[in-house]
Amino acid sequence: MSAAPEFDETPRPALQLPDLAGRVALVTGASSGIGRAVAEALIESGVVVHGVAHEPAALAHAQFHGHVCDLRDAAAIKAVVAAIGTEAGRLDYVVNVAGVDTKASLETGGAEQWDAIVDLNLRGYYLVLHEALPWLRQGQGRSVVNVGSINYRLGVPRRAIYAASKAGILGLTTGLARELGRERIRINTVSPGWVFTEGQVKEYFAGEAAAKNLAYLAGVQSLPIKIDARDIANHVLFYLSDVSRASTGHNCVVDGGWLLE
Repeated sequence: MSAAPEFDETPRPALQLPDLAGRVALVTGASSGIGRAVAEALIESGVVVHGVAHEPAALAHAQFHGHVCDLRDAAAIKAVVAAIGTEAGRLDYVVNVAGVDTKASLETGGAEQWDAIVDLNLRGYYLVLHEALPWLRQGQGRSVVNVGSINYRLGVPRRAIYAASKAGILGLTTGLARELGRERIRINTVSPGWVFTEGQVKEYFAGEAAAKNLAYLAGVQSLPIKIDARDIANHVLFYLSDVSRASTGHNCVVDGGWLLE
């Protein structure tokens, strides 16, 4: 039996970007995983964060304001973004993270399964930005990051709907980049590989399947690291900050050298 692969699990350092301090951000999916890591990283950089999620976010901080919202519901999105904008007076940043990776084969997945995934993973992104635009126009940072995935490139069985939603995020980003760029509003995508969030660890890296999945990951990644939610958050902060002011419409792949692009 071959030895178990060794991965670097060193805690990631926080990215500190002074120009973010005092700004206001809306982050979806802020109750867990990548969304929570983004919210925490922004707070550490002095940002006031309005976190939107389907359940209350257990993040107690004076700079954090939690909002419960069903991001599949257009009316609910309209109401929550209006409330945030009115309270803050502007939005400097928007980060779309919320999503589901439900499995559904072509045979068993129909309209209901399609809507359940796409309405959150793609339609929700668009509607959040639609409602946030008037508040972004009043902001200073004027930067948007959509969190996607490399999954649409991998051809994973029972993931076609999920993959389509993630591919759509790239189209949404590039479709809006030139439109919004004339107003100096930037929009980029960060596409992670396999991230060791609590949910992913529980589903894929605990129990009998853990050894098989770790061996697979060691074979496809160029770097022997376990990508942490903080790794993704650091890339998101870079694209929000003015240090990346020359980038818009870009897809930043953060996958440990899986796709090598």
